[in-house]
Amino acid sequence: MGGFCLPSVLLVLFTIGMSSAHSCKPQMVCPFGWESWGGSCYKLLEETMTWQEGRLKCQEMGGEMVAPSSLEENNYLLSKTIGNCILINCNDLEIEGQWVCTPDNGGYMNWNAYEPNGGTRENCTVLVPSWSGKWNDVLCSKICHVICKGEEVKLKQWRLLASCLIGHTLREIPTSNVRACATECHYDARCRSFNVHHFGSGERICQLNSRTRYEADHTQFVKSKKPFTCIYGER
Repeated sequence: MGGFCLPSVLLVLFTIGMSSAHSCKPQMVCPFGWESWGGSCYKLLEETMTWQEGRLKCQEMGGEMVAPSSLEENNYLLSKTIGNCILINCNDLEIEGQWVCTPDNGGYMNWNAYEPNGGTRENCTVLVPSWSGKWNDVLCSKICHVICKGEEVKLKQWRLLASCLIGHTLREIPTSNVRACATECHYDARCRSFNVHHFGSGERICQLNSRTRYEADHTQFVKSKKPFTCIYGER
C-alpha cells in the first residue's frame, strides 16, 4: 500500500503524527480491534447474525461485509474462522443465478462442487470451514459469523490544525499517532473530527468528536498553547 509525504512546512506535525518522521511509507494502520492483512483491515464479529444484519453491522462500523477477491484472501478468512460458517457479501437476490459481490471482488468465486444449487430459495453465500473454505449458497436468514473489511485511511484526506475542539468528545482512546486517530474517526460513523493530545512523556490521547469546528461554538475551538501539543483533524 503506497504511502505519502507531507509538505516541509508540516514536518514537525509529521513527526508527531507518524512513528517515523523520515518515512514516506508508513505502516498500515487499522482501528483498535481490527487486524491488518494485505493492505486492508479486518474484524471478526463475536456475535452471529443473518446476512442482512451482517451487511448493516459492517457498514455501521465503517466497512463492508467481506467478499474475498482471491484464493489468498479466502484462505486468510478461513484461518480466522470460528463456528461452522462465515457470511460472504455475494448474492443473487436481484437476478437468479447472477451472483454479485459487494464491493466488486473482480469476479472471484470459490464454490464447492455442485454449488450453488439452492435455486430461488438460497440467495446468499457462506464460506464453509469443513469444506476447506469453499462456498455454499444458503438462505439469507441463516445465522453465521461475520468478518468486516475496511480500507486504509490516508492522512492527506484530512486537514490538520494545531488546535483542539472541546466539549464534543464521543470517546477517548490511547493512540500511537495522528494517523491512527484519523483511522478511528473514519471507522466510527458518529465521528465528525478528532483531537490528538500530545504529552511530554510521549503519551498521546485520541478524542473522537461529534462536531466539527464549524458546527460548534467558536469559543470551543482553542489554539494549542504550545506548538502541536494538540492536533485537530477534519475532512
